Amino acid sequence: MKINIALNTQTLLNLYIIYDDHREAVLWFLEEFEANSYEEYVEKYSGASVGRSHFVTVCSFFELSGVLISHKMIDQNLYFDMFNPTPFWQKAKFVLEGMRIKRPHIYENFEALNDRRLKWTKLRTKRLKKELC
Repeated sequence: MKINIALNTQTLLNLYIIYDDHREAVLWFLEEFEANSYEEYVEKYSGASVGRSHFVTVCSFFELSGVLISHKMIDQNLYFDMFNPTPFWQKAKFVLEGMRIKRPHIYENFEALNDRRLKWTKLRTKRLKKELC
């Protein structure tokens, strides 16, 4: 089933609006978030802290994105031309591994999204090298 171009465009724009509306959380995540384990995350960002809120906001954005891509509600090429979950996943993965002790499936679509992005990047790099030859 081919995804409608208008639907892809509207979905991408809606995702960008969500992302941009949470720019403060995105920047905090990339520039200030530091936790190498779930225990360290709980120690630094427990309760109703701004950090915890930003962490959940960013992880939830990429979880939503992963759901949309896995259900083919947006073309992954279009999505990955705009968004890169990998730097976020790299910072979150050790915390999420600890969370999964109690909630085994938490943010699994975020992880799958990152895995898809890594495969997409390899294929894209091969394709671009081929085009240059």
